[in-house]
Amino acid sequence: MIRAVPESPERDPWYASWFGEAYLALYPHRDDYEALRQAEWAFSLLGPYARRGTVGFLDLACGTGRHAVELRGEGGVVGLDLSLPLLVEARARGILPRPGYLRGDMRRLPFRPGTFGAVVNFFTSFGYFDDPAEDETVLREVRRTLTPGGVFLSDLFNAERVLSTLVSQEEKTVAGERVSIRRSYDPASRRLTKEITMGSRPPLRAFREKVRVYLEPELKALHERNGFDVLETFGDFDGSAFSPRRSPRLILLARARTGGA
Repeated sequence: MIRAVPESPERDPWYASWFGEAYLALYPHRDDYEALRQAEWAFSLLGPYARRGTVGFLDLACGTGRHAVELRGEGGVVGLDLSLPLLVEARARGILPRPGYLRGDMRRLPFRPGTFGAVVNFFTSFGYFDDPAEDETVLREVRRTLTPGGVFLSDLFNAERVLSTLVSQEEKTVAGERVSIRRSYDPASRRLTKEITMGSRPPLRAFREKVRVYLEPELKALHERNGFDVLETFGDFDGSAFSPRRSPRLILLARARTGGA
């Protein structure tokens, strides 16, 4: 059974409706092989920390459970997501032992302090909220649920590279359906917006993604302010060093500071 959560205080937040069947249709390339490669690298890095927790891993914003099923071997894994359709997909996986899945809001994690040895957050599942202070709330919640000395691995797109190569409009066909994507960046709000229209004939379906942009120094400072010591940054899931101009990802490894913030 997947638990329900209280409604978000935001008015019609975009992420409440986007992460469902349309999202899965638009991103079919996010497959299990890709997740296996990413999770294997993360496991090799985080395994020693995972052993310290009552539960090994929390996959925060776990989606369809692609990564969670690959992390289940070191002290167990729990996947948490706000999207019920994605969690239904996750629970339908026939891999045993099955991770535990919960429906929840990352700003209010339903776990006791010190539960996890490691928390992972893949594929830019951070920076969604209208108020930037809520990103700090998320980090404090992650810190609270980590055992002393536990670690948080966050994976975001490399904002500097994305903004310098931003394609403002794109048309493509996915599973026989026309998809139109418009991208824009607002420097005032630091939000990157993607407006998506799907369908070959009316009625068309329209969705929106909005993500706050963080450069590497800003992301490090955000973690440091909220109870973490940053250990390392990587540019991709091969463990390569982060390069602002060249790296496709910004992956940050941070350790929960003993004694709090």
